[in-house]
Amino acid sequence: MIKFKDPRLTISQSMVFSTYASFRYTGAMKRYVVLLSVCLFLVGIIVEGGLACTSFAVYSSKILYGMNFDYPPNEIRFSIEEHEAGAVFIGSFWMGEHYGRTVGMNEHGLFSSDQMVFPLRADVEEPAEDEVYIWDAFYSGLQECTAVDEVVDWIGDRRLVQYPTLPLHNLYADPGGNAMVVEAGASANVITEINGAFLIMTNFHNGDFQVTELGDIRGDGAGRYRTAYAYIDEHLENFNIDHAFEVLRQTAQTSGDFKTRYSLVFDPEAREVYIALERDYDHIWRASLDTRTIETFAGFTQGKILPLDDEGVVTPMLQAFAAEKTDRSWISSLLILGGILAIAAIMLLLRAP
Repeated sequence: MIKFKDPRLTISQSMVFSTYASFRYTGAMKRYVVLLSVCLFLVGIIVEGGLACTSFAVYSSKILYGMNFDYPPNEIRFSIEEHEAGAVFIGSFWMGEHYGRTVGMNEHGLFSSDQMVFPLRADVEEPAEDEVYIWDAFYSGLQECTAVDEVVDWIGDRRLVQYPTLPLHNLYADPGGNAMVVEAGASANVITEINGAFLIMTNFHNGDFQVTELGDIRGDGAGRYRTAYAYIDEHLENFNIDHAFEVLRQTAQTSGDFKTRYSLVFDPEAREVYIALERDYDHIWRASLDTRTIETFAGFTQGKILPLDDEGVVTPMLQAFAAEKTDRSWISSLLILGGILAIAAIMLLLRAP
């Protein structure tokens, strides 16, 4: 079994949210993932810069969650699934045979984000009866729980563990003001609870820096963490959706292999999700857990509403609509300008002696 203990070396993040986020563990699945791990290793190891993604929960005059998903080019899908806890909005990406889930919020306003973390700890090839993979806690929490306390109860006395090539940690938040980062520790679970009005997660172990000054935090994503922290702290009193997108814009990855593919802002009280694709913050979509739809929200010249169910909507469709409307708006502007010039010319001719 290949293990990646050096935090500077990671396999492609496609190992992160693959089959595990969609299905329960089986022996056949284990063999599939081992084979996939080896293939990805042979294809190439990502050296420095393979880690990304940023998420946060903010409790101000408005409760908002945010998440940047950073990944190489592939097909992204947004969907609304029906589970025990009700409707669940899910962001996922195509893995070749299925979509791997990465982030979501259910109709009760429970949010969870599943991101890479280094260094790898508590890795096992197969969990014991009293152990559970941390990726399972991410997806099952959204499916079955309505609040952070229920996630804690769901985990119970079980130890959170990692698959050897899947180092992950989860951020959970609910409308009641409860938020936490859950991590697999070297000897026991590590929970970092919200301390103040906001909580941020990037790619270092939050549990290692619970009593550390902001400037002394080190590790993967520490720079993005400080950027997000400084902006949220400065605008906390009136933090709104625009501020949330600004945090995501400032922490977006604009170069390298793992660029920001989408930015999401979640409004748990309205049960809505605001979506920007490929770092385009001029065109914003809005998904609703109440109406099971996704619609144009800002930056579009014409409106569009699409149904959103478990089949979902893929981003090429949304991007094509944005490009089409943008192109048409330029055409319309040119036609209007041409018409004005033509009228002006006719009036001049009529007034000529």
